[in-house]
Amino acid sequence: MSQPKNVPQVKSSALMGLYPLCRKLHVNPIKLLTSEGLSGTILRSGDIMIPYESFCHVLNRGADTADFPLFGIAMSSYQGLKTFGPLGLLAAESPTVGDALNVIEKYFHFHARGAAIDLQAREKETDLILTLNLDPSVSMEQTFELSLCLGYNVLKELAPDWMPRVKLLFAHSPLASMDEYRKFTDARLCFDQDKNAIVFPTQLLMQKPTPASDEIRSYLESFLEKESQGHDQPLQYKVSKLILELIPTGEATLPTIAPMLGMNVRTLQRELQLAGTEFRTLLDEVRYQVAREALERNYTLTEIALNLGYSELSAFSRAFKRWSGVSPQQWRQSF
Repeated sequence: MSQPKNVPQVKSSALMGLYPLCRKLHVNPIKLLTSEGLSGTILRSGDIMIPYESFCHVLNRGADTADFPLFGIAMSSYQGLKTFGPLGLLAAESPTVGDALNVIEKYFHFHARGAAIDLQAREKETDLILTLNLDPSVSMEQTFELSLCLGYNVLKELAPDWMPRVKLLFAHSPLASMDEYRKFTDARLCFDQDKNAIVFPTQLLMQKPTPASDEIRSYLESFLEKESQGHDQPLQYKVSKLILELIPTGEATLPTIAPMLGMNVRTLQRELQLAGTEFRTLLDEVRYQVAREALERNYTLTEIALNLGYSELSAFSRAFKRWSGVSPQQWRQSF
């Protein structure tokens, strides 16, 4: 279900909560998806890229079908750090809230392309500004409300005691009364502003985040067990899946992945050896898989090298020749 790389896209995890919300509202979620040419199967996988504008249309159609103007903000109540998958857990384990937000900002384009977040710190207050670079004819109020409330939920997981001092700014006018909004969020909401942003005290950036919740850890576990049909997935499968998710961020390393699996580095190395493999072998296998897919989709060699964590194109070219016996250019020509 790959999309052209220049089309704004978002991971299907952004649809988290669509199914239970639609059930509450007596709306058929599959019809909402198929009306945009999306398969209902994407609700079972959080890592499929879908057109961003289709995502906006699904929210808008849901609000219209249910005659429920707060569809987006209600859906946000099902979302949080877990929406970002392994990246969310990586952020939660950062030394400070500022570091956690920097992780999300730096790698946000792997979750959404066509959207950008910009962290602007001032002396007393910091803005986390959200921009959607979509066709202006697309109605984006639902998407902004869901997205900023998702951001609020992330901050609430990282630093719950600071929430009374956080406010959300929306460029659009309110879609319902404040009493209706209060049923779905305790955030301070400000409408008809000059930007869409989360505003919070700059001091919050220096705070140590609350440890990752059991919920996000259990979500990560279910993410790693997907398609296992009730059987525990082999360790090497789990490691490879985390490598695949984290490789574009440069964080596909033993020290990052071991704690995600509840192990220290030495234990993970030992367990992989017992399984007849090692971390470097799995990393190379995933890199080779990603490289071949990217070559098929006509990404430039420089883009591929950077996405695989190589600082130089020559290092990627040497590695690819080691894996395949030919250079990336030769492999592409023969494909």
